[in-house]
Amino acid sequence: MKKNTVRFAPWVGSKYAEGFCGLRILLVCESHYGDKKHERPTATPEIVKALALGERHPRATGKLRRHPHFTKIMSAVKNVRESFSRAQKKEFWHSVAYYNFLQEFIRDTRVLPPKDAWERGDSAFAEVLDVLAPDLIVCLSARNGRRIRSLANGVPVAVVNHPSSRFAYSKVNPVIAKHMVIALERKAQAPAFTSSDSFERWCEATASALPTPGSLLSESDKIAILLERRASMAALDDSVLA
Repeated sequence: MKKNTVRFAPWVGSKYAEGFCGLRILLVCESHYGDKKHERPTATPEIVKALALGERHPRATGKLRRHPHFTKIMSAVKNVRESFSRAQKKEFWHSVAYYNFLQEFIRDTRVLPPKDAWERGDSAFAEVLDVLAPDLIVCLSARNGRRIRSLANGVPVAVVNHPSSRFAYSKVNPVIAKHMVIALERKAQAPAFTSSDSFERWCEATASALPTPGSLLSESDKIAILLERRASMAALDDSVLA
């Protein structure tokens, strides 16, 4: 049995296998930010549900604000600038996969990731590619573009700036659109997508994850959720080391 190397399960939309515009698209950003005590296997689906889709954790005292990071990505991939309805957002995000390359939380956006964190992300990314078999990778990180291309095994890679760093639709959209055409041409020769146990597990993790509540919790709920996160992360890390 192949060892699992992915600590943070990717977001895998319920219609990912069908794809967006006929393509299985894997969106790759860099990292999660925050205290390491908040690491948990479902961090990515939790964040997409809260910040991209505007969903509320059942124990939270309110909803988190939707983040422009996700709106920019959606606008760039769809190659349009408009106000998206809730239904449009749901349709888009459930048609793609989203993954953060680094397999550890970085303390702050102003802190550079450790050099060895990039190397540790290689094997996890290889596993993600094997399981998700994307037709197109959109790498939303100029500094990580070379590494992603070297690991892509021939899958077209559109490398653009991160949404928080010199991100301009006039530069980003044409790059993604060009690579979508390349990916569609390549897909005509590619084998059909095959599901796997890991794929089903990540789909289930995406479906069942609750939106991250942020700090909008009572003190008792903050303690309870922190303990839940520690337990789930410890169980996953134990299985990786086994």
